[in-house]
Amino acid sequence: MNSPFGIYNKLKEHLDLTPDKENETTVIENVKRAVEFRGVNLWILIIAVLIASIGLNINSLHLIIGAMLISPLMGPIIGTGLAVGINDMELMKRSMRNLLIASLFAIIAASFFFWLSPLNEAQSELLARSSPTLYDVIIAFIGGGAGFLALSTIGSHTQVIVGVAISTALLPPLCTVGFGIATGNWLYSLGALYLFFINSVFIAISTFVSVKMFNFSQKVFADKEREKKVRRTLIIISIVTLLPSLFLTYNILCKTIYMQNAERFVIEELKFPGTYIIEKEIDYKQRRISAVFIGDYIQPVEIEIAKEKLPKYKIAGTELNILQDGESHDSIMLSSMRNNIIKEFYQRSEQQIANLEKETSLLRDSIAGIDRYRNLDSLVYLEAKILFPQITDVALGYIWSSNGGSSTPSSFAQIQSIEPVDSRTRKQISQWMRQRCNDDSLRIEIVER
Repeated sequence: MNSPFGIYNKLKEHLDLTPDKENETTVIENVKRAVEFRGVNLWILIIAVLIASIGLNINSLHLIIGAMLISPLMGPIIGTGLAVGINDMELMKRSMRNLLIASLFAIIAASFFFWLSPLNEAQSELLARSSPTLYDVIIAFIGGGAGFLALSTIGSHTQVIVGVAISTALLPPLCTVGFGIATGNWLYSLGALYLFFINSVFIAISTFVSVKMFNFSQKVFADKEREKKVRRTLIIISIVTLLPSLFLTYNILCKTIYMQNAERFVIEELKFPGTYIIEKEIDYKQRRISAVFIGDYIQPVEIEIAKEKLPKYKIAGTELNILQDGESHDSIMLSSMRNNIIKEFYQRSEQQIANLEKETSLLRDSIAGIDRYRNLDSLVYLEAKILFPQITDVALGYIWSSNGGSSTPSSFAQIQSIEPVDSRTRKQISQWMRQRCNDDSLRIEIVER
């Protein structure tokens, strides 16, 4: 049986990154190239912004993902994390300067697009980029680490870079900032900028951690005093950037936990017999839960019992508003909601009735046509035999043809002949049949037996 020490050595052997490590100089040069935003990189960013903006405008996830795949925004963020890790002040300056340039160009391009776009409603994909969640923080940290590991190891890791580009959403928040500026909605802009800042900081942090895991060599200075000054400056910049991020992340964590606990409280405790929740609202800032009920009247004592259980879900101090019938203010709200429900029900019913009437009309026309042709069959056959002796049978009726999923009826005549029918005679028979049946759209098939 393996000892704990043996298991540790095995794990260490499997998780060791050293054998796969790319040459440090090559990695640093690659990152430095990706940091620069001029020429091709800048134009690719602008194109990616326009694609993402169109995707956000029409709510197309495919376009948004495509834009994230071609966006080069990760470069300066990874450069910032690497600079802190290897004590490179020049790389830090270049990375932060280029990140600022890239962000400004992205916001300007997005603002210009949304200013020109006739669509100015906030779609679900756009709203999703207007405020960060705890999952955004976690994905940014993990994704940033994966991206730098892929860049720092031997071989091609394109699939990793592609996955990181999609998961760490950097471009859509900047496009959302542009949307907010173009439409005058500053809350969207601030929320999206907040999301971009959080994502960027945690990608940089995960890059720094990866640099330490790979044991990258520190930049050496001939002047030791300058080396100390650079290290001290980098530490101060890192702390100044990190502290607000940690504070903001703590708020995001608190909000996420509160919302989850409040949702669980509503599901588990607001279950009153004979009632149904038609609407609920959880307000984290105001610490308030509002729920609108229809059905049986909820007694005040039942509401009090539910309120006493708030501490059990770690949401003590939350205000609980139960809206139902029997209370003047609440009745107005409930009546309004009921009216909306009834209105929606009748609108759907009217649409269904219209569809049924359309189908009934088609069936009525079909039946009328069948009756008409039933009466015409024998007369048309006798007249046809006199005019065209070679005809042995005439069949009149309706056929249904399908086109793109819908079936439409059309009148049809099949004429049988015991002799070959030349083109001139075919034309005469067709003209006579359409005139006799008073139907210019009659489809005619002449079969030679």
